[in-house]
Amino acid sequence: MIKLELKNIVRNPLVLILVLFLFVFILFASYNGKSRVNKQLEGIELVKNKENTFYTNHKNNLKSIEKGINEPPDRIFEDPTNPVAMGNYYGGRYLTVTPAPLAVISNGQSDIFPYYSKVNIGGTNAEKDNDNFENPINIATGGFDLAFVFVFILPLLIIAFSYNILSSEREQGTLRLLLSMPINIKSWLLKKIVFRYFFLVLLISALLTLSLSIIGVNFLNASYLVLLFSIALYTLFWFGLAFLVNLLNKSSSQNIILLLGTWLLFVLIIPSFVNIVASSVHPSPSRVEYITSKRAIEKEFEKKEEAILQKFYEENPSEKDKENEATNGFRTYWNKNFILLNEKNKFMNAFESKYENQSMNQREFANKLGWFSPAIILQNTMNEIAETDTQHYLSFQNTTKTFQKEWTNYFYTKYKNHQKLTVEDFNNFPKQKNN
Repeated sequence: MIKLELKNIVRNPLVLILVLFLFVFILFASYNGKSRVNKQLEGIELVKNKENTFYTNHKNNLKSIEKGINEPPDRIFEDPTNPVAMGNYYGGRYLTVTPAPLAVISNGQSDIFPYYSKVNIGGTNAEKDNDNFENPINIATGGFDLAFVFVFILPLLIIAFSYNILSSEREQGTLRLLLSMPINIKSWLLKKIVFRYFFLVLLISALLTLSLSIIGVNFLNASYLVLLFSIALYTLFWFGLAFLVNLLNKSSSQNIILLLGTWLLFVLIIPSFVNIVASSVHPSPSRVEYITSKRAIEKEFEKKEEAILQKFYEENPSEKDKENEATNGFRTYWNKNFILLNEKNKFMNAFESKYENQSMNQREFANKLGWFSPAIILQNTMNEIAETDTQHYLSFQNTTKTFQKEWTNYFYTKYKNHQKLTVEDFNNFPKQKNN
């Protein structure tokens, strides 16, 4: 039976066409993913070169100053000995999201969240340096990646591959011949389904491996096995549906309508329903609303700055005495700025925590509902393997906030103790931990 089934598949021109299309889809999606990752790597290299050039030039200038060849620049924010100048203004450290080995398989949230962020004393994610967002048209329409191929297109190929296994025998008049033999029709159908399942899983594994090899992706890791296993389970679900539909003894046209209906239900309708319900039960403000609210809170903080400074000096009289003794306008400004910066971070963290909690509740609720759709499960799994899921980027944002405190404390300690930066200090600036 296996040999006969294999001959039928190989000799069927429709099957060969479907295999060819599947290979083209997988290869094209792999190429798109590789192009996206290359663009991301180029962006990371660009900002890192920019950062290295800035500090290398100032470090060389500092060497000349220490040797007495040059004098410190008149403009304070260009002075390599000034901690604030090197920790803020044009200075700062770029934190980056290194693409995962299998980042090519899914765009995920990579076209929404930034993959690098500039951190300095003033804050994180300096907007003038973050040009790493996709075209809004691309965000709206989505990208043609491997996740799209396997979540959306693969079920359609399975339907075309299995919708009429039993009905075609009846319509061709060969079912009576089968029934006259000492075989169980359910067992016969199951064997055909199982054979086609393994044939397609092995074919997908071979085509995916070949495509990733062609574009130069290193897939020799445990994550790749998880990916293949997830695709195999997803494929099993659709072949299982095809098996049940074939048992209904409907015509081929009725079978394909039923299977296409289930495709619409699990791939389009339920995911849309989950999104609507999650947004209704746990609404979160849009990014436009978030930015608008953030600007309003920043203006509100500006109105409270004098009151904050006055309260701080009342609680810390010694700091007020230092302020009165300061004759340098630069230090007067930054003495106040460091006080306000600390309070502003507390002020903004309260606002951002509220927004983040709303978004987190919505994601958690949507993930619970997502178990009703294998399409959502596979999409989320591929996002996690590619490390392009929302949680991965939120973890990166939390990392930038933590690093910003470390960066600020390093330069503030130097500033507070009236210490000038040395060449050795440049080598000891805080750096991003390997992710």
